[in-house]
Amino acid sequence: MKTPDEWMREFEAKIADAQRKAAAVQEGLASAQGSATSKDGSISVTVAPNGALTDLRFTADVMRRSHTQLAAEVVAVAREAQRAAAVQVAETFGAIEGTDSETYRVITEYLPEPVEDEPERPRYAFEQELDGPAARSDPPPRRSAPPRPVDDDDRDFSSESIFRNQ
Repeated sequence: MKTPDEWMREFEAKIADAQRKAAAVQEGLASAQGSATSKDGSISVTVAPNGALTDLRFTADVMRRSHTQLAAEVVAVAREAQRAAAVQVAETFGAIEGTDSETYRVITEYLPEPVEDEPERPRYAFEQELDGPAARSDPPPRRSAPPRPVDDDDRDFSSESIFRNQ
């Protein structure tokens, strides 16, 4: 049977170990982030450890893409960044608890799948770029307002100045 002093030393050692692990997790999560860049380098995304978007950068080249292409590329690059952040979080827990721990298994079970080159998906008419005059984004011409009826009080038929000579 353990003496109270032995029990207290073991208890304090467990607390110190838990505090060390908690500090390591906190430090690992504070520095964890995920970043990814598109293949051509025109889109860069950075996310926090929880996957929240923290930075999004474009080069001028993205202006040549359609809105649907740009949206799809941003989502794909963001997905890569989220996976990178999730891997860092998993590595933090793996370093502390071990890669055979239940915590590590649960975290890695939910890692996003790696992004593979997706085949070109069929595009629908409302997503396709238009050619010719319909492709212009000029606003339609505005109609002028109908003429306002003139009230007799609005007319000034006198030749007198509105300024008084004094």
